[in-house]
Amino acid sequence: MLMHLRCQNNSGAMKIRTFFISHPEKTEISGAVTVEYAIVFPVVIICVMVLVYLGMLCYQQCLMQSAVNEYVQDQAFLWGFAPDGIDMKAGIKSKDAYIDEELYWHIFTDVDKRKKKAVQSLQYELMSKSVIKPHNGFDVEVAYSNFLVYKKIGINAKAMYPLPFKGLFELFGLPGYVLIEAYDETAITDPQEFMQNIDYLLQIYDESGAKDWVKEKCEPLVSTLQKIKKYIR
Repeated sequence: MLMHLRCQNNSGAMKIRTFFISHPEKTEISGAVTVEYAIVFPVVIICVMVLVYLGMLCYQQCLMQSAVNEYVQDQAFLWGFAPDGIDMKAGIKSKDAYIDEELYWHIFTDVDKRKKKAVQSLQYELMSKSVIKPHNGFDVEVAYSNFLVYKKIGINAKAMYPLPFKGLFELFGLPGYVLIEAYDETAITDPQEFMQNIDYLLQIYDESGAKDWVKEKCEPLVSTLQKIKKYIR
């Protein structure tokens, strides 16, 4: 604070003197605020970064589940076609995908090649779209079950991500990683097998003489329906 003091000397002249008075309370308050900022600000930044990282982990969970759901549906539809002639995203690339197999060939077919292609394709998509990379990549498993009446396919994807302050968790004997897992399964829709079955039934229908017998029995009904149609017109 600036203060002016008027005083009179021995000769009677007035003289003004200026004094500066400091406030120790204000200096102490300013220093305390600075110390609080220095303590609180890093804590706030760390909390924000942890929340951002947790948000990215949630994104990875959604990404994995969405990709697994999509690949299960695609694989269920494309299972009956040759693996070399299909693309997991684009579908059937050429006519070579329509493999020439005997009826019900899926009962004893080798599924390892189909599984391997699905695993590689899904791993590549997950790695290319991930915001944060997993510790040891993506572990993808394809399970195929043949129950004769129907077939089922399931895909399971796992990934390990380090937690914030991983070393601190491990210091207390806790795991420093979080496991994110996604799983989906569905029944296989095999259009090729369906077409083969229909062709086989039509062939039996024609060669067994059942077609002529059904046509003969239905001829009166067809004639009656035609008369009704002409009457309505």
